[in-house]
Amino acid sequence: MNFDTLRNKFENLREQWADDSAVDFQFKNKQYSADLGQLALDIPFQHNKYLNHYTDISQIKASLEFEIRKLIREKREYYSGEADAKTYAAKPFGSRLSSAEMKTYLESDDDVINLEAKVKYLDQMLYWLDQVMRQISNRGFQIKSAIEWEKFVNGQ
Repeated sequence: MNFDTLRNKFENLREQWADDSAVDFQFKNKQYSADLGQLALDIPFQHNKYLNHYTDISQIKASLEFEIRKLIREKREYYSGEADAKTYAAKPFGSRLSSAEMKTYLESDDDVINLEAKVKYLDQMLYWLDQVMRQISNRGFQIKSAIEWEKFVNGQ
C-alpha cells in the first residue's frame, strides 16, 4: 500500500465524518434539517461504521509491522554479507558491517524508513478514528443537551 492510497483513504474518511457529523438546525424558527431523534438513533450505526474502519486500518498496520520485521531480517543479512549471491548481483554492497554500523544502516535504509513512515501515518489515522468514535459515544449527551436547550427556549 503506497502513501497516495493511504492519503486518499484518510481524506475519504474525513469527508465521511464531515457528512456524518453535520447537524444544521435552528431552535427559534423550528427549521430542522436534521431530526434530533433520528440523529440519536443513528449513533450505533455510525459507531459501527467507524469501528469497522478502525479495525481495517489496525489490520493493515499489523501487516506492515510484520513486513518491517521481515524486511529488517533481510537487510541484516544483506548488510552483514550473508545474503545469497543473487541479491548482491542485483544490488552490490561493498563490505560487511559491524553491529554498530549495522544499526546505522538499518535505521537509514530507504525501504525500512518507507514502511515505518506508513505505520506512523496509520497511527495518526487510528488516533483520528479513536477521537471520532469518542465523539460518536458522546453524541447522545450532545443531542440530549440540544433537546433540553430547545425546551428551555420554548419555556418548558
